[in-house]
Amino acid sequence: MNLRTFLIRTAIPSLTLALPALVGCGGSEPAPPGQPGEELLAPPEAGEGVQFKMITKLDPGTEGEHCMFVRAPAEGLYVNRDQVRFTKGSHHFLLYQTSYEDIPTQKEDGTAVDTSGVFDCSDGATNGWAVEKLIAGSQNGDGQSFLSFPEGVAMKVRPGAVLLMNAHYINASMNTIEPEVRVNLYSVPETEVQTEGDVLFLYNPFIHVGAMSEGRARMRCPVHKDITIVNVQSHMHARGVGYAASIVGEADPFYTSETWENVPVKDFGAGLQVKAGSWFDYQCDYSNGEMRNVFQGPRSTDEMCMLIGSYYPAEPATANCLAEAAAPNQQNFIGAEWVGNGKATCAESFSCVQQALGSGMGALEGMTPCVTNSDPTVSNEMSAALRCLFRLGPGQDPTVVCKTEFEACLAK
Repeated sequence: MNLRTFLIRTAIPSLTLALPALVGCGGSEPAPPGQPGEELLAPPEAGEGVQFKMITKLDPGTEGEHCMFVRAPAEGLYVNRDQVRFTKGSHHFLLYQTSYEDIPTQKEDGTAVDTSGVFDCSDGATNGWAVEKLIAGSQNGDGQSFLSFPEGVAMKVRPGAVLLMNAHYINASMNTIEPEVRVNLYSVPETEVQTEGDVLFLYNPFIHVGAMSEGRARMRCPVHKDITIVNVQSHMHARGVGYAASIVGEADPFYTSETWENVPVKDFGAGLQVKAGSWFDYQCDYSNGEMRNVFQGPRSTDEMCMLIGSYYPAEPATANCLAEAAAPNQQNFIGAEWVGNGKATCAESFSCVQQALGSGMGALEGMTPCVTNSDPTVSNEMSAALRCLFRLGPGQDPTVVCKTEFEACLAK
């Protein structure tokens, strides 16, 4: 049993980054463009970038994720910033770079998909596609976007790269809508680029908010090399009521928010310096007024807890919360330390996990309360045991391979 399997089964972004689909959303209705006849977003001037747009259709009272493949210019791009605008019906837009040379017509598992235009990707935008990294996006239909770098820093987009556009739509009206999204990638000449930038994209798969109750999801991730953060923002769904992100050992958080929509993007000006060996520590607080349990997932009926931001220099291990900076074929987010907010010992929590693993397809959902109900003082041992379990290869015996981690957990 490995974390990648869990992520695929539950439509968690896999960012190879796969990052996410980022992101599911919670049902807001961003403002439509200005006056009738006004262009949603004008493209960059010639030689200053490129624009991509996607127009789709959504039936009354429905929710879904829609995607479309497009191509980067043949000469490639060095993107210094992005700009996104989307009309009523969406809460986020994401643009990914894939590893394909040509637009694919089937998923990695062989499932045929009509990708000649817009297609449904409600099972998770990156689920089954060879996504490499997130290169643009926004949670604000008429506000700030993800990507922004100072002079001399830009994100490289491979020449002719196949890109994946993704938007999450909710149509709460009684009419069919045709929402539109446009994204501008503003580029600079390669000769002006001194440092390659990237997007920090941290995702916590362990979220559980009980019926008619409050909950918290908390996760820590390692910083493998010195980086400078340009901006950050949170991402939660409609039950999110509080958010804080800190550096372990520092008294004050570097970002806080109390909202899940119209999310503030904090710009650090000259940049927030974060040293190698540091750990990010971020948490989402929720209030659930429904008579059902809520878990992580891409839909408005699910929840998310993410930390997103532009940073440089590009360092995929930090951006994707990997356990080791240079080890090949690692699963995203496997380097995390998941911090519970309960009282269960590590031994009790791991016994709970073992029972959940025997439940089959719902294993991730079943084991999530085991993690969130654990005592925060055992997060290190608990996470190490989970990490070893998730990284097992075919035919490996967990009692042998993970003996050290299991014993450390059982002792607490």
